[in-house]
Amino acid sequence: MKSKNLKNYVIGTLVVGVLIMGSIMYKNKRSLGIPFPVHEGARVRAADIEIPLFLYVFFSQRNCRDCLEVIQVLNGLPPRFIVTGVVPERELKDEKELRAVTGAAFPLIGFSEFSKRHIPWYAPTIIGVSSNGKIIFSLPGVPGEKKYLETFLGSLYEKTYSFFLNDQARD
Repeated sequence: MKSKNLKNYVIGTLVVGVLIMGSIMYKNKRSLGIPFPVHEGARVRAADIEIPLFLYVFFSQRNCRDCLEVIQVLNGLPPRFIVTGVVPERELKDEKELRAVTGAAFPLIGFSEFSKRHIPWYAPTIIGVSSNGKIIFSLPGVPGEKKYLETFLGSLYEKTYSFFLNDQARD
């Protein structure tokens, strides 16, 4: 009798697991075709740049200081990188303090500008987006990433210039 109960328990667990995995896969499949919304203010700043790469950094002043060192790199990028900070609405209310704590010199907008599916689960996170909303990369901000980010962004743009050019031609 006990083996039959155990068998039913195992089968029930497997069915629930398959249903959960199926719903996760379905949700991910649905969201693949949805472009990342490029903020209108970022488009205006990119008007005179031939091939811009939009960078959205999702962060909070409550993130660890070492994780926020990527902001120093983002502040000093060439004009082809259009950086926009995305922060919680409550922190935008005192933008002066937020900038003093984090050192962010780029425009800031609130999380409410994006749907939940576009907000990353981890902060800080940097999302690189092409002009038509295709996500090129997503990097979490971790301690010691400053040097890597400088190298990564420099080589990324050089190596993918033709991709960005073709991407704009399709628009």
